[in-house]
Parts: sequence; structure tokens; C-alpha cells
Amino acid sequence: MTQVCPSAHWLNSHFEFSLTAHHFELPVNSQSPVAQLTMFIAVVCTVIMGLSRQMGNLVLNLVNLTLRWALQDPKGNLTACQSSILKQIPTTVESVLSKFNLEGKTTIFATCPECHCTYSPSFRPGSNTPSYPATCSNRPYPDAEICSAPLLEEVVVDGTKSPRPFKPFVVYDFHDYLASLLAQKDLEDVMDKSCDELIASIQKAEPPPDYVSDIFQGEFIRTFEGPTAGRLFVDRPGKEGRYLFAFNVDFFNSEGMTIRGASTSSGIIAAACLNLPLEIRYKPENMYLAGVIPGPKEPRLTELNHYMRPVVDQLSDSWERGVRFTRTANHPNGRDSRSAIANAVCDLPGARKLNQSANHSSHFFCSCCNCFHRSTYGRTDYERWCLQDRSLLRKNAEAWKNASTRKDRDDLFAAHGIRWSELWRLPYWDPPRMLVVDSMHCLLEGLVKFHFREVLKLTNADAESKPKIVNAFEYTFPAPTSTQRVTLARMSEVEMKQISQIQNLLVAPLPDNSAETHTSLVKALERRNKNPLVYVAESLGLSPDHQSSRQPSSFTKVHWARSLAAWVSNLFPDPPTYY
Repeated sequence: MTQVCPSAHWLNSHFEFSLTAHHFELPVNSQSPVAQLTMFIAVVCTVIMGLSRQMGNLVLNLVNLTLRWALQDPKGNLTACQSSILKQIPTTVESVLSKFNLEGKTTIFATCPECHCTYSPSFRPGSNTPSYPATCSNRPYPDAEICSAPLLEEVVVDGTKSPRPFKPFVVYDFHDYLASLLAQKDLEDVMDKSCDELIASIQKAEPPPDYVSDIFQGEFIRTFEGPTAGRLFVDRPGKEGRYLFAFNVDFFNSEGMTIRGASTSSGIIAAACLNLPLEIRYKPENMYLAGVIPGPKEPRLTELNHYMRPVVDQLSDSWERGVRFTRTANHPNGRDSRSAIANAVCDLPGARKLNQSANHSSHFFCSCCNCFHRSTYGRTDYERWCLQDRSLLRKNAEAWKNASTRKDRDDLFAAHGIRWSELWRLPYWDPPRMLVVDSMHCLLEGLVKFHFREVLKLTNADAESKPKIVNAFEYTFPAPTSTQRVTLARMSEVEMKQISQIQNLLVAPLPDNSAETHTSLVKALERRNKNPLVYVAESLGLSPDHQSSRQPSSFTKVHWARSLAAWVSNLFPDPPTYY
């Protein structure tokens, strides 16, 4: 287990991050061009093309062997320069990656398998070996017993037993991530430019655009104050770096979806720098992965706070005192900076869990306005919707945190719909304005999904099902008369079922009033037995031919079918003639 703990110290009221030099010093630059190209091939195969480390090692050694055969003379001898080049080529992909300095600074926390409480490592003077508590000392709620779940397991490494966390939680250092962006001149330029252009626009009293294409054009950023009261966050004193981030917390089934549904769940905490242009903002290399929340079960209720605490610790330092980077691309002597969360972009369940708000299906269904109670679902009097009071939300969250018993906490949550979130440690946290439901879940998987599946019925089940036939007209068929020759008593069970089938055929829609259409109706009626045809016809007072001297019993079912079809035709203009 590799443990990297950044060394930093307080200086001039700023938190100085002194480990930025490694972003400018790449060990690979000291290698020969041939060795650099060989290592680059190995990196491309494993990082970009997705080969396993084992296959990457094979590629690396095959290239090394090819170079050796190409450089040696017929007797197999190499010059001192050629031998030096081959010795510079590592034998494993791990060694290659270390020379490219692709790994960020991380801290490994021990996670309680029962209550999800996280514990940071401690180090003895002069030692790089992390140590952790043996058991969990967390109380899930004020009057609960101490958890006391074991945190460590014994792992044998090189014949020596060493304690390691059952559930490690790896947190990537936020300031090291930001330093990697500031080590690139083009990125540092555009990150500062976004703030400067907004300040210039405000100073010129230019109105906000009618169509907002970037968050820096929105009202929130134009009014978001920094640590100094009355001064906007994007107003950079002394050309200090000011950086805004959109954070995201989401959970996924690490084992894939099954017919029975999700059985395991892991999560991620990630962020994107909003100072970057939209076209590069969400590229993987420019995003911050704070950590992967280990499974197999999602943290419940306030347990997500344990995973957010290490991230909020760093953001709190950056806001309250600022961070000084000892070197950036445009400031070789270092520069001060401050960073802040501009919004938290999640789906509905993730947003409520992050903010520790009541579920979106509860009476506190809106996290922005004061709309309350499920009976008010669908209300459209938007002119009366008012944003929730941030100070009141903070007060209720702090009251929940300071409650002395679990019952008191439950009562406060039932009354106000909010618990304590680690984000309240940030003095600027404003859930009604900063907690955002992302467009993918809201529009694509929400409104659009509902419209296509529920309104337009564009689903596999609807495509495979037969469309419901709407009758061409409504007609109440009369009850049988006492003079009918064919009665129910004379019919079999199959024939009695055909009575309703014949009646449905008579009122069913016809595509047009052509003779071909009515002929098809006659053929459909002919496929029924004679007794039910006579029964329906006599109930309607119909006869195949009133002027004929033939006995009714001499008419075939074809005559009765035509008589019924003619009755339908008389309801339309220009009915076809059958005789």
C-alpha cells in the first residue's frame, strides 16, 4: 500500500502547497530519445489503448529485445552508448508510469465496514508507514454505543504481517490536482481570463446576456461574494487565482445491472473546474476525482458525510486562508489562490443525500423554494414560490447536529426536513441556489423519458401490443323479442360467445365506405355460425328479404350476414347494394 501525505505548512496566513515542483520535473526528460519513445509506446498501450499491465510489460520487453538485436554487431557486442540507452528502458509498466509522473498525491483512509466512518493515517517521525486505529470509535448518533467495529486486517507482505484497512478509501489531493492544471500555461491563462472578463463586464455595467451559455454569465456567479465582504469572488486582488468548481456525487452498480436489480453500489466524488472553457471542462484529464466510495452498500443517511469530510477539509482551507502554490506555469515564484464550490450537480437522490435533505418524495419535495406537502404537487402559482432562507436552513441543520439524543434529531428532521451536512462547514454554502439537479437526469431521463414512454407510448411493450380498437359508433343492441325463432336455449356455448363477437364487428370502424370494405365485413360475419347471426339479426328486426315468399329457415348464413352488413351500410351515405 502506497501512502502519500503532502507536506505543507502555514505561511503568511496562507496554506502553502510546496509539492508543485513535481509537475514541472519529469524524470522521463532525462532519458535518451530512444528510451523516451519506447516508454511512450508502453504508456499509450496501457493508458490509452487499455492493455493490461501484463501485456504492457510484454510490449515493453519485446521492443527492448528488438532494439538490442538491431543495435548489436554480428558478434553481439554493444557500444557503451548503446548499452546505456538499453539500461534506461524499464522492464515494467509501473516503472514507466512513475517516470511520466502521472500519479496524483493521495491519502488512504481506513473506513469502518459498519458505519462508514473514515480515519486518516498518522505517521511516526521519519517513517512513511501509515498507522490507523484498530477499531472504530464513532457513535452513529449521540446516545448510541461506540461502533467498535474492527478497521484493520493482517496482511502478509514479504513474510511479515502488516495491518491494513478492511475498506480503504483513497482520497486524491485537491491542491495537487489544481497544481497540475496550473502547471499548464494555456490552462492557467484561460482560468484567469474567465474571471477577468466577467469583472470587466460588470465594471462596464453590461447587462447579463438574454441567453446564458456558460455559468460565468449566470446571476449567481455575478453576485457570489468572496471571503471579503462586499467583494465578488471573481474579483482577484493582487491577481490572486480564483477558481470555481462544480462537484458531483453519484452512485452506480459496480457489478452491472441484473434482472433482479442492483445488488451492490459504489459511488464517486468528482469535480470540474468551471473556469475552463466548456469544450475542455469535462475532459477526464481536466476533472478532479476526489475518491471512489467503496461498496458493496451505499452509505445511509448521514454516512456520506464521512466521505465528504476529507474533501471539505481542503476546500475549507482554501477559502479561509487561501493556498499558495510555490510555482505555476505563469508564476515561477509562486502565487496565492482560493477555490470554492459554485454548485453541486447530482441526480435527485444524490443531491438530497449530499445536502442531507429530506427525500424528494417527502413533504419537503423541493430543495429550492418553500413549497411544502405532497398535496401541493403540480401547483403552478410560480409567482408565489420563494427561495428558502439559507440562514434558517443552517440554523436547523446545526440544531440537528447539536441534539443530544436520537429522538431529538428525528423530531427536528420531521419538523424541518434537514440534517447536518459537511458542506455547511463552508460559510458560503447555499443549497437553494447551489444544489442543482443535472440536466441528464432531469431532462433526458426525466421529462424526455416520461414524454416518450408515457405520453407517446414509444416502448417495446407498446410496440408489441395490439392497439385498442375504438368503436366507430356506440349502439345499444336491443334485448331479444318473444317472437324470435332462434333463442339462447337453442344455441351451444360456442354460439352464445359469438353473439358479442358479431355485435362488435357491426360497430367496429371501417377504413372507408367502399364496396370492397363492406364485402370484407360480410366475409368476417360469414365466419360465424348461422344461429348467432339469426339471433342478432332478428333482435334488430332484420330479414334477408321481406318481399320473398321463401321460408326464413331456407336462408343461408350468407343471406343473414349480408342483411347485417346492409344494416351497417344504411348508417353511411351511399350504402352499397348487395342484391
